[in-house]
Amino acid sequence: MRKRRRFYRGVVNHVYQRTVSGCNLFYGYDDFLTFFTIFSVCVRSTDVSVLSLCLMYNHFHALAIANVRKQLSDLINHACAWYAREFNQSVSLAGRLLKKNFGSAPKRDDKAVRTAINYVGNNPVEKRLCVCPEEYRWNFIAYGNSRHSFSEPLVLRNASRPLRRAVKEVDSMVQLNLPLKFAQLSRMFRRLSAKEAEQLVDYIISEYMFIDFEAAASYYGSYSKMVEAMRFNTGSEYDLHEEHDSCSDKAYQEMMDCIREVRPLHPVRTVISLPKDQKLELASLLRGRTSATPYQIFRFLHLTVAGK
Repeated sequence: MRKRRRFYRGVVNHVYQRTVSGCNLFYGYDDFLTFFTIFSVCVRSTDVSVLSLCLMYNHFHALAIANVRKQLSDLINHACAWYAREFNQSVSLAGRLLKKNFGSAPKRDDKAVRTAINYVGNNPVEKRLCVCPEEYRWNFIAYGNSRHSFSEPLVLRNASRPLRRAVKEVDSMVQLNLPLKFAQLSRMFRRLSAKEAEQLVDYIISEYMFIDFEAAASYYGSYSKMVEAMRFNTGSEYDLHEEHDSCSDKAYQEMMDCIREVRPLHPVRTVISLPKDQKLELASLLRGRTSATPYQIFRFLHLTVAGK
């Protein structure tokens, strides 16, 4: 029998979900943003409060408070299933993308919550994607005190016509409480400069933002104290059984850059729908051009790894 999930009403729960076989879940801005906006829509449709969220390449963490066990399960399962459908449709594949059951662990005192906040925020630091947690866009920490954390402020009267149209479309989708999808995001970004693309990413995240930074900061006294604490204490997690990989996740960034160079007309994630012989050719290319290990390359390409 499956072990009953530990849950306490109104207590912060550390939620953890990983992909099947550790394969990649995100390959670029459109992937991260599709998941984030889906998660936002799901959160806004429930009474669940989210204190933290961190999206990594093949898993994600969240800290959430619910009053009923089913609320938490419904939120995570609905968001994951929705994203998996959109992801599979975008690469013309079928099958399970995320593991059937997500992990969760309740944190029943303030010290445990602070440790969990530090741990979730520092995931990209541990994987050597950044030096300080607020330097990583997809743990969303920097958005606690800025709407344009990774770009110049967006002034619509000075923006290009494609950017103004994209902003108008985002506003409409937020008002309807609908997520942005892969094809939609690809169209929005297609005619933007690199500077405008960064502005649009920040705008989308800010408009769909659902993380309760005030509640998270209350465990430290202020937002600035929370960020400072993260820098000096990475936190720990003993209640969830995670798969640990000591290799740097920078290899995934290198592989994405390499694929964009050799397949500039296709979203990076579409490599997983290529025939196996073409995937193996790409695997050889990635092995020669990046620091990725064979196991990282196989996970990136959604290839079966012997013995895994």
